[in-house]
Amino acid sequence: MKMTEANSSGKSEITMDDVKNLVKKKDEIEEQIKAYYDVLEDGLRVGDEVIEFGSVNTENFQNLQNIASVVQHSEGKPLRVTVIRDGQKAQMSLTPKRWSGRGLLGCNIVPIHR
Repeated sequence: MKMTEANSSGKSEITMDDVKNLVKKKDEIEEQIKAYYDVLEDGLRVGDEVIEFGSVNTENFQNLQNIASVVQHSEGKPLRVTVIRDGQKAQMSLTPKRWSGRGLLGCNIVPIHR
């Protein structure tokens, strides 16, 4: 938005581009919130240590491409996920699905280096 000298009452002049940009940002933010909500609703939380993700587990895990492959082949289908949370095992179902952001999960998974 830009202020104009002609309008000294404190109101701003809003262009159509301003409105389009705001709507685009609003839609992107809503999609991101929905994706994060879906992940949280499915049970995955920040800090969880994933020990089983579909067919990938601690015994056969080589790199993140293993998980990416499982996710890509499981779009719209629930995956069994087992995590260590607060020292306890927790099992849940996670369903990969499309959203406006990258990937199908709405979150990032990073390997733990030990």
